[in-house]
Amino acid sequence: MDAAIDWHPIAVITVLMVLDILTGFGGAAKDSTVESGKMREGLWHKAGFYGLVALAAVWEVGSVWLNAEVSGIGVSVPQIPAVGAVCTFVAATEVVSILENLCVLNPDIAELPVIKRLKPHDLEKAAEKTGADDWKTVVTEDDDDWGYSPMYDGDDEMEAE
Repeated sequence: MDAAIDWHPIAVITVLMVLDILTGFGGAAKDSTVESGKMREGLWHKAGFYGLVALAAVWEVGSVWLNAEVSGIGVSVPQIPAVGAVCTFVAATEVVSILENLCVLNPDIAELPVIKRLKPHDLEKAAEKTGADDWKTVVTEDDDDWGYSPMYDGDDEMEAE
């Protein structure tokens, strides 16, 4: 019964999280917008990601153990690479966040074709930088592919139809 968890994906997301924190802090320092509340919120999000990794690890180890315990009765728990799957999601999220932070540090990066496809995570700041009237203009002016929301009816609240 081998129930070992591969630590490599966890190390990768840890490095990405540290890079996200460093680039995010650098961007905030550059813009003179360092706020402890935003940093706390970001750390709570990262804690939530580690919670997902822990849950996935419990699933992987637990499924091996349960299958060994109930092997005689013909029941089995699916064994999936849950930690790898969760770490892939977290890594993708962190890479996008790092790219957004790098755009703040160096606006030339924002002009790269791949980066232009990313939706700004701080829409109010994007509106301020582009001179748009409000964040809705930023979302809908540049590219209808990612800015269109069929549930948006023009009011400030988004409602399901």
